[in-house]
Amino acid sequence: MIKRKILIALFSPLALFSQDGGQTAFSFVDIETSPRVEALGGSGIAIFDNDVSLVQTTPSLLSPEMDKAIVFSFGDYFSDINLLSFSFSKNIEELGVFALSLKAINYGSFDRNDKNGYNHAGFSANDQVLTFGFAKQLHKRFTLGINLNLINSNYDSYNSFAISSNISSTYYNKEKRFTSTFLAKNIGRQVNSYTSINESLPFEMQFAISKELAHLPFRYHLTYNSINIFDVKSHYKLTSQTNTDSGELEIKQESIAKTALRHIVIGGELNPFRKSLFIRGGFNFQRRFDLTTTTRPALVGFSWGIGFKVMKYRFDYSRSSYHLSGAPNNFSIATNLSTFGL
Repeated sequence: MIKRKILIALFSPLALFSQDGGQTAFSFVDIETSPRVEALGGSGIAIFDNDVSLVQTTPSLLSPEMDKAIVFSFGDYFSDINLLSFSFSKNIEELGVFALSLKAINYGSFDRNDKNGYNHAGFSANDQVLTFGFAKQLHKRFTLGINLNLINSNYDSYNSFAISSNISSTYYNKEKRFTSTFLAKNIGRQVNSYTSINESLPFEMQFAISKELAHLPFRYHLTYNSINIFDVKSHYKLTSQTNTDSGELEIKQESIAKTALRHIVIGGELNPFRKSLFIRGGFNFQRRFDLTTTTRPALVGFSWGIGFKVMKYRFDYSRSSYHLSGAPNNFSIATNLSTFGL
C-alpha cells in the first residue's frame, strides 16, 4: 500500500503538466553545469556513485549515502555567459532522500539601440532554475525519483515563469557494477509567457547504461537521447547547395544511420589507481554533426575532464568542444558536511 501511494505521488505530475503546441522555450534548462557530465559528452544519467552534482537532472540517482552532500559548480560558457550551480541532499529515514538545487545563468549586459542606431542605456538577461528533488529506493536495486523545477527567465522587459518535472527510474546492480536509467525530463508548461503566445518546454526522454569493468579501473557510459523524436537534426544545418559545374540546386539527404547516431552520447571514466584520480572523456555525435565546419572540423563534439580528491574535498574540471568559436570550461568543488561534524 505504501509503495502504491509513492508511485501515485511520483507520477502525478504527468497528469498535471501537459504540453502546449508552439515553439520550444526554456532551452537553457538542458545546459549542464556538472564538470563530470560535460566531460562525459553531456550526459551522466546512469552513474550511481553518490555524486550529488548529477541529481539536478536525474533525481533517481539520489541515495541515502548522499546525506548532507553538497556541491558548488561554475561554468565559463560562451562569450561573457556565466553558469552557477548549487546542490545539497539530505536523507530522511523512512521517507527517502531529498535534494535542493539551484542553477543560474547570467548572459551579461547588452546595449539597447533603436532602429537608427542610437543607444538608449542597456539591459541584462538571466535565467534561474530552482529544483526540489526526491527519491525513494523501492527495491535494493531499483530507485524512483522526481524533481520539481521552478523556472524563471528575464530578458530586459520580457519575463516568463514555468513549472516542470523530471521523473527517472534507476536500476543499479552493485555486484555486476551495472547501472541503467530511464529519464523523462522537462514535463511541464509556462505559467507566465514572454508574450501572448504560449510556448512548450523541451520535453525529452532518455535511456542510458553504464558499467564498470571487472578487471580494469574503467567505467563506460552510453546514452540514447530524444527517444520520443527520431529526426533531431538541426533546422539550421545546410541541406542544399548549388553545384558549381551545373548551376543546379542539389539536395543533401542524410542517411538513417547518421540520424540514429545523433541520439548517441558516449563517455568513459578511468580511475587509474582506484583511488582519488579520475580521467574522463566523451563524444557527442549531435554536436559533431551540427556544429562542425566543412573546412575545419577540429575536435568539435569531443570533451574531456579530470577529477581528484584532496582530504575532504572533491574537485572536478571539464572542457567541452562545442564549436571552433568556443569551448566551455566547468569547475566544481564538493564535500559532505557530515565529515565536519555537521
